Amino acid sequence: MAHYFTNDDVKDRPFDIGFEIDGRSFTLHSNQGVFSKDKLDEGTRLLLETVLDHETDPRSILDLGCGIGVVGVVLQSHYHTDMTMIDINARAVQLAKANMEKYGLKARVEAQDGIQTGVFDCIVFNPPIRIGKPAMYALLDSCVEHLSEHGRLWLVMRKQHGAPSAVKHFEEAGCRVERVTRDKGYWILLVRKKMKRST
Repeated sequence: MAHYFTNDDVKDRPFDIGFEIDGRSFTLHSNQGVFSKDKLDEGTRLLLETVLDHETDPRSILDLGCGIGVVGVVLQSHYHTDMTMIDINARAVQLAKANMEKYGLKARVEAQDGIQTGVFDCIVFNPPIRIGKPAMYALLDSCVEHLSEHGRLWLVMRKQHGAPSAVKHFEEAGCRVERVTRDKGYWILLVRKKMKRST
């Protein structure tokens, strides 16, 4: 069985998906073998709405696990910032590039496993729960490592899929965690690095 976080050989069946967010309509190219391929999933919608409500003007954004580029397209349309988009799925990356180009938006879109370089003011992430807890927590730790001093990590997780455990994990690592939104079983978490005390 193919998963969106792998690069299995999946038949090419392109189509478009449409959605509206923040009063704007978007139509993105999609295909088989990518995350939430036929619609905008509720978790991502809630994540985007929350980020748009609370972020002001981040200088740099990382869309981790970008899929076909929903988060990147919406946020770059709003902020016009230094955008980086990463996904392990090669087909998703190609679609993300095409969707950014469709809207005349600029970003670095890379096919890679996790964050390898860079420091970001804002990281937006809908974690792939099915990769397992150790691998997922490694990604979460990597997000914190690649935040700027005052950077913000935005996450969406279902309560039943371990959101309370993720909060505990971040707090034990010394991070500041806030549950900003809760709706339909989804938690939107805002994670910041612990502030260093001035000497």
